[in-house]
Amino acid sequence: MSEHIFTGQEAALAYAICAERLYGQDGSFLNLNPSVIPIFVSQLFQSLEVSIKYAGIKSGLFTMDEARSRLKGAGHGIKELATFAVERLGGDPFEPIVMAITFSNDGKATSNDIIRKMIYGDELEETRRCYRSRRLGYAEVADGDFSIITPIPMWIETVKQTAANLQSTADILSQWKSSGSKSKHFAIWLKDR
Repeated sequence: MSEHIFTGQEAALAYAICAERLYGQDGSFLNLNPSVIPIFVSQLFQSLEVSIKYAGIKSGLFTMDEARSRLKGAGHGIKELATFAVERLGGDPFEPIVMAITFSNDGKATSNDIIRKMIYGDELEETRRCYRSRRLGYAEVADGDFSIITPIPMWIETVKQTAANLQSTADILSQWKSSGSKSKHFAIWLKDR
């Protein structure tokens, strides 16, 4: 097996940074080039997907092969991947993974809300389906196929911070996994860090 040049964390952060660059200072590039918007949204979902995979693998929740086999038929399903992680933790979907991956983010309440929407929110169900099938990344979309989260700068910042804080996420997931507690609630078992 060959070594990768970049880590999963670096890849997750790279997707978020690319989305940030597409948005620019004020979104004018996206406004002038609406065909780029599905690709912009896809970049944010790709970052979150890689973040969940990386944290799950780094913490020992699952292997890459397990994540891939779990997603067979689901493409790149963020909801399916998050479900797998929570099942391995023994928690109640989907709060454990949301809380773990946003633990070190600024503006936790807003950050939690954005990640919740991306993982399982009804308002982004079509967007997840479109992303999972890769139609979003190829801009093969029709009206109603995808949505955005506003304010967009906060969405970008949340996904970027989530990617930047993956070591913290992996530490939290590792502690939870090794904890003897049967609690299904986040942070009952969290040790001083």
